Amino acid sequence: MNSIREKIWYFLIDSKTNELVASLITKKYQKWDLYLNIFLAVMSSSSVAAWAIWRQNPTLWLLLIALTQLFSLAKPYFLFPKYVKIFNEKSLRWQQLTVDLEEIWFKINNGLITEENAITVYFDYKKRALSFDNFPEDIIYFDYQSIQKVAEQNVDVFINKI
Repeated sequence: MNSIREKIWYFLIDSKTNELVASLITKKYQKWDLYLNIFLAVMSSSSVAAWAIWRQNPTLWLLLIALTQLFSLAKPYFLFPKYVKIFNEKSLRWQQLTVDLEEIWFKINNGLITEENAITVYFDYKKRALSFDNFPEDIIYFDYQSIQKVAEQNVDVFINKI
């Protein structure tokens, strides 16, 4: 049976991992949104200046214009800003919880809190964490295995610092 000390430790690790996953997902969608906006801006502003390309390679130019129109129409459905907002909020919530768990971890390791108080705090934090992973109905949670692996590697660095 796990002691409360072990439970707090593993919860701290999970919390830090979740914080980093949410942060990395936020950055991913920020980049996608930025790249899409740059592509659309470049294509929109270069359409007038590219008449020479149009004459030399009309198929390429037609393809680029078609892609620009397709991305312009589809952009509202990508929901990049919404993903950024949701995962940024999740990252901040997990970050705050991680700090709270680090505090209780320090206290339990230094005898500054009783086991009974640690149990109470632990379960309060567990209840608080339940609300962190709710998603609006229009958001699809994709499989982020590569991001999960990067987060776990970063958590290994975090563990060594504690």
